[in-house]
Amino acid sequence: MIRVRHIDRMPRDESYLERIADLAPQLREVLAKLKAEWSPEVVSVTLVGTGLAEALVEHFNRLPRSTIQSVFELCEQALEDGSAQERAALSTGFLESLQHADGTKAFDFRSVVGFLGPKSREHCSAMDRFWKATTNGL
Repeated sequence: MIRVRHIDRMPRDESYLERIADLAPQLREVLAKLKAEWSPEVVSVTLVGTGLAEALVEHFNRLPRSTIQSVFELCEQALEDGSAQERAALSTGFLESLQHADGTKAFDFRSVVGFLGPKSREHCSAMDRFWKATTNGL
């Protein structure tokens, strides 16, 4: 049997996505649910990024500011030093999901702009240019 390695699968070791999920029970719950749904397969990292963004949007007003700051600090670290998988998951899955939520009025992106690091801001601005969109606060 030939095994194909999926490059968009969640690594089994500690990752930036795991570390972000560990910052709040609501985020950890999303990751645990995704892993259970995908078991025995490994969940796509992009889906994990999207799930974390959706949980952040849903629970934003109940999360401490320090937790939100830590989420975006880890996101920025991943964009700088993470694997290609994690960079894709956090840029495409996480940040772009937050921008999309802003575009559909489900979330006000201005509430997180102050937490964005330079790489995160650069990616979000590039997505606005690509989609010819305007995300609140950028």
